[in-house]
Amino acid sequence: MSDERIIDFNELKNRVNEKDIDKFEGYMYDLFYKTQTGAMNMADFTREITKYMQENNVSESKLLQIQKKMMERYGFDTSNMEESLKSLGIDLSNIKNSNEGYEDIRKKMSFRDKYNGKITEKLNEEYFINNDRNDVRIILEKEKVTLISEKNIDLTDNELNEFLCSYKKMFEGKTLNVSISENIKIYEY
Repeated sequence: MSDERIIDFNELKNRVNEKDIDKFEGYMYDLFYKTQTGAMNMADFTREITKYMQENNVSESKLLQIQKKMMERYGFDTSNMEESLKSLGIDLSNIKNSNEGYEDIRKKMSFRDKYNGKITEKLNEEYFINNDRNDVRIILEKEKVTLISEKNIDLTDNELNEFLCSYKKMFEGKTLNVSISENIKIYEY
């Protein structure tokens, strides 16, 4: 028996048709109206979407496909949607392969929306020194260097100084701004 005759029920279950889009579109208009009139807040809105998914047996994947098709219906280009979501901290390729669901995505988006403009995404590098003199985490962000340790940092440590000298050579003529955070406390929240 060849593979082409095997039926993938997940694919059938997640297939989106016009009826699904029409039904969801009507439901969304109703929710938007309730939100605009003050009869519903955003937390209620989110709960209603989750309830809709449960009552209609709609998976996160299918909901995303319905939303994409609905946006295309109104002329939105969804080809850049995944990149836009990545900039918000949501990677759709990881969602498909993980247990991250709609509620997790909603929390991330809500958090980023609440603190919009105050959170900046930065690319930095880390280096660790763990020897008989230091146990230090070094965060490198261009000319800004942060030394972090739960203990006192021994600045006479040859390994630390050699590392800083090597790193500084990358920025000819510029000085490094080194911040020291020692005797820090770590706790679980």
